[in-house]
Amino acid sequence: MRTTAAYAAMCAIWGTTWLAIKISLAALPPLTGAGVRFVVAALFLWLLARLVPAERGTKAPWATILLLAATLFGGNYALTYYAETGLASGLVAVLFGTLPFWVFALGALLFGERVGANAIVGAALALAGVAAISIGPDVHGALPYILATLAAAAISAYANIELKRHAGTNPLRTLPPAMLIAGAAMTLAGIAFEHPDWQRALAPPSIGAVLYLAVLGSGIAFYLNHWLLQRLQTWVVGLSALVIPVLAVAVGALLGGEHFGARELAGSALVIAGIWLALRTAQRQVLPEN
Repeated sequence: MRTTAAYAAMCAIWGTTWLAIKISLAALPPLTGAGVRFVVAALFLWLLARLVPAERGTKAPWATILLLAATLFGGNYALTYYAETGLASGLVAVLFGTLPFWVFALGALLFGERVGANAIVGAALALAGVAAISIGPDVHGALPYILATLAAAAISAYANIELKRHAGTNPLRTLPPAMLIAGAAMTLAGIAFEHPDWQRALAPPSIGAVLYLAVLGSGIAFYLNHWLLQRLQTWVVGLSALVIPVLAVAVGALLGGEHFGARELAGSALVIAGIWLALRTAQRQVLPEN
């Protein structure tokens, strides 16, 4: 029951963060917004670590923490925030949903895992969906944002493989330093190159969006993700890739006023169908553990 509740909460939170990113971007540019988010998230998790009973597990090696800072919280979110400056939040969520295919590809390249026929056919379906979303007169100039989202998914896939290899570590000791390093680096880069308007950034909608993203979207959701990876097979956790884009599209349409044409909806359906097909046999793919 606890596992089911944690899984549902993770999906619900991450299904709504895409619109929250779009709201925060109205006041904070991409690097600054992502950076402030993870600085606050790191502080929240450190506070949480002092309040909850001590858990088993050690902190991941510093090399892994630095890798997570550069990939899972750094490059991944810098690209995702950039993508949402040019695409609807729900569309970015759907494109990011290709993450399982990157996991399969990296597993084959790095660990020699066999990629099944379902994964190949699913990847072809998802690629057709991405092409449908990318090609059309109403998405002129959108290709850089689409490529940024796909790159973010690839980076996140690699980071999740690394995180799974250290699933036995205590997330409250591993995640905060990685978030703080990434957050501080992106915030400093944002201040230097983006020159944010702090008066707009301190407006209530901006503060609310950043706090939601930091506390729930980063602190709670990443903790739940790490907690679930300790208790479930990777492919089961990966099934969230089917749920989150659907929630994100619904939230973007209902609360964000985002509109999707028939081509975008058809492309999104192909991506989700491809993910579903690939994940049908994912239980036979086991990631190596230390």
